[in-house]
Amino acid sequence: MTPENAALPLQDKKTKLQRLGPWSLLCVGLAAVVPTAPACAAEEQSSKKQENTTADDDSMPLSVESLVVHGERNKNATTDGTGSYVVKAVSMNKMLLRLDEIPQSVSVLGRQQMRDQNLNTVDDALKQVPGVSVNLYGDGTAGYMARGYILSPQFDGVPSSGGLGMTQQFDIAIYDRLEVLRGPDGMFQGSAPPGGSVNFVRKRGLDHFKAQGSFSGGSWNNLHADADVTGPLIASGKVTGRLVLAGTDRDFFYNSAHDRRWTAYGTVDVHITEHTTLSLYGMGQKNDTTRFMGLPRAANGQDLHLPRSSYIGANWNTTSSPMYEVGGELEHVFDNKWRMRLTGRHRMTDTSMRYAYMNGSISAQNTGNFIVAKSLVKEQYDGADLYVTGPVHFLNRKHDFLIGANYDSALEHDGGASISWRNNTALQGLDIFNPVISQSIDPTITTMYREPTTQGGIYGSARFELLPTLHLMMGGRLSFFEYKYKNLSKNTPYVISQKNSAVPTPYLGLIWNVTPNIAAYVSYTDTFEPQSAYSLTGRLKPVRGTQLEGGLKGNFFHKKLNVTLSGYHILERNKAIEDADQAPICGMSGTSTCYHAAGKVRSQGMEAEVIGRLLPGWDINASYTYNDNIILQDGGSALQGLHNTPNSPRHLFKLWTHYRFAAPEVARNVWSVGGGVTAQSSTFGNARTVKQGAYVVASAQVGYQLRPELNITFNINNISNTKYYQRLGNVNYYNYYGEPRNFMATVQSVF
Repeated sequence: MTPENAALPLQDKKTKLQRLGPWSLLCVGLAAVVPTAPACAAEEQSSKKQENTTADDDSMPLSVESLVVHGERNKNATTDGTGSYVVKAVSMNKMLLRLDEIPQSVSVLGRQQMRDQNLNTVDDALKQVPGVSVNLYGDGTAGYMARGYILSPQFDGVPSSGGLGMTQQFDIAIYDRLEVLRGPDGMFQGSAPPGGSVNFVRKRGLDHFKAQGSFSGGSWNNLHADADVTGPLIASGKVTGRLVLAGTDRDFFYNSAHDRRWTAYGTVDVHITEHTTLSLYGMGQKNDTTRFMGLPRAANGQDLHLPRSSYIGANWNTTSSPMYEVGGELEHVFDNKWRMRLTGRHRMTDTSMRYAYMNGSISAQNTGNFIVAKSLVKEQYDGADLYVTGPVHFLNRKHDFLIGANYDSALEHDGGASISWRNNTALQGLDIFNPVISQSIDPTITTMYREPTTQGGIYGSARFELLPTLHLMMGGRLSFFEYKYKNLSKNTPYVISQKNSAVPTPYLGLIWNVTPNIAAYVSYTDTFEPQSAYSLTGRLKPVRGTQLEGGLKGNFFHKKLNVTLSGYHILERNKAIEDADQAPICGMSGTSTCYHAAGKVRSQGMEAEVIGRLLPGWDINASYTYNDNIILQDGGSALQGLHNTPNSPRHLFKLWTHYRFAAPEVARNVWSVGGGVTAQSSTFGNARTVKQGAYVVASAQVGYQLRPELNITFNINNISNTKYYQRLGNVNYYNYYGEPRNFMATVQSVF
């Protein structure tokens, strides 16, 4: 729901919807395809005016997206259609709190900024989030980090043990917003690294008809289109729905590579009663992407300064990852304003990869040795979450309580095989830029593994109002975790590689409203993260750690601008460190990389963020992050005292600003301009000898709103054509250049 609709009583909504009728749905459906429908637009604007006249009514909303936030009316978490970079609330903590009510760093990327920047992928979106590093892989996937650690996913507030790093992502068009919490989220997430989590919040059906779409075209035959239609499905308004379709067809700036994919998403909300809502959804995506393992470096790690168009691999390299997800939720609001929510989801991904890559040093004649590899991976993710939350009044104060439980299951069915230049002479001494590799060299997968991971937990939290300006948050979780392994080829019994029961992760936070606009906070939490790394004696024990964080949060200009300053200190024990001198003889197969447990790893630093509207028409999202992530103790090894995490800069600055040359009520013939900068300090790769210095990348945008329902923008990215690496790996592969200067034109239509 949009903010103006969130407060409408159900009867008022019914009346309005009956008045509009099915003709409006037909008009909007046509408008999504043909951006000329003044009659429809006039009707929609008329309905919005009527909605605004009732926006201050008190009523119990129908879903978590529009719940009243701690006594403040109409605090809606939905960002679509707000026209603002600032969100009124976030839902990842389940209580639907304002940002200044959460004693941790939280950033939200909403639809308006996505629209202003023409962001079409999760990768591009998370590049805009403060403190987040996006490390691309050459098959349409990426890894995401904050504070020196990978991020964990949540989907509509339900944690998942997979589905984020090095995994295909759905088109960004299906999401209302991305909520990013930096720092441990063990209370709700359970076992997870201390970097934080990303909550992917889907778009929901609206109680009024709306259609929007966009078409983009740019460098390297980059084409993207999406269409989004929503509204009531029956005249009473008790059933609402939404349909989103998106497609991408693009080449890459490096040779012989392409990416083609389609996405479909549909959701239905059934308002069973005024207080009970059932939501069902389904989405699917299919892709065909060239598999690229990146560029090599010199044997000593030095940059070979290869052209950015360089592609090393066979011209038939490919990755295919069709996936689908279905789920639903049941939500009920009781008369005493307590709320119960039950959520479930099921995701399937079937990934197949076949590719050739170089594995060996480059000769003076630009020849190298290659490997042909094949991989089949089937992944299944199931999750369920049940909680109740509500207010309790005692000692003349209002307090909020929450208790719940969740379950997460990840089942991986995988196998792989390869043929090396060591046992096939046809793969020796090939031209690295044009290797002739026959498709008849096809490894046979003879070994398959089944690896189920299950975890669950019981969690609870309480928000106590000690004083009108002082709130205490207390909570914790008991987590249960089990990882098993089975060799399907030999039909061996399951081997329990790791099992943990009743692992506690306490949480404590304090928030003091120094002034009505400024809040100071401090928080403490534990971390718990099982590891997949093996030593010579078996799988390493879980990583345990703690985080202490404190800072200030402020809102200014009538809550249109948010400012956050934070400092943090993370200390981890038992972190896996690669044994560089040990041959890869570890793991169940006896061929995996060997690791050992470090004594202590520390990550500390500070973050600053400014987001919102400085002046009428002028929006900004600026941030600076300092992260010092080092190995404190490692048994006196050479790594002790060194920076711990690859591709994690110590300094990271991000800026995006956008200005519209007209008052908000003007919607015709309006120009706008935008610009952005990303700057970061030096980094190293998986091999510490692979390094790069600091770099700065800038972008610019010009937009023209022809009429209320039609906007045209033109983007220039990497204006200076800076040559840099988006990700660093080792001397053989996983080194990926960032995009050279490129252009994108976009037509956006909203009705």
